[in-house]
Amino acid sequence: MQASCYQLVLDRKLGEYTLPDGWTVIAAGNRETDRAVAHRMPSALANRFVHIDFTVDLDQWLKWAERSSIGREIVAFLRFRPSLLHDFDPERSGNAFPSPRSWGFASRLAAANPDPESLGELLAGTIGPGAAAEFIGFLKIWRQLPTVDDILTAPEALEIPTDPAVLFAICEMAGRAAAPCHAGSLLDFANRLPDEFSVLLVREAVRHCREIADSDDFAQWAARHADVLV
Repeated sequence: MQASCYQLVLDRKLGEYTLPDGWTVIAAGNRETDRAVAHRMPSALANRFVHIDFTVDLDQWLKWAERSSIGREIVAFLRFRPSLLHDFDPERSGNAFPSPRSWGFASRLAAANPDPESLGELLAGTIGPGAAAEFIGFLKIWRQLPTVDDILTAPEALEIPTDPAVLFAICEMAGRAAAPCHAGSLLDFANRLPDEFSVLLVREAVRHCREIADSDDFAQWAARHADVLV
């Protein structure tokens, strides 16, 4: 069947049919090494294509996650454990593994709010038992976080945690709540965080509300962290 593509890919024709102007032929598939119903492409067809290998990129996935209403707890977890965004090994047994696709499924499962035992089993069957166990542990932390109101109303009073997982979760949660009226409180809180998390929080806040970058509070924060922003 692939031989029928030779003329279509090279000459943009199939018998008497000609592709309209402006159309492009694009093919996508898994690698042979993935063992995912992939068959070797005939050399004559392969030579008619430009071949590009794609890799999973966390920043690009996060942009998609924001547009697609992926759960905040999943976004925060994957910022903390980026290697689990896509963890596929064709040599590994088992049907479930973490991937950008399966994290989307996991987000919908978590949003349905099943009982904890059922959620653990469902996630293990979606992203694999290892990733599910880590994520369930992270959820326990997530549910004990201070509220956004706590951060915005008393940024100087909150105790700053030392656990990186907790800090990632707080930065994600607070950054999404960014608004011009909260700039002062948010940046006061950012100033109390370790530098890398301060930058993470402010970057996330500006991504959700660009007006914050125009505030005097932002200018003061940037001057204080100029050494890590260079």
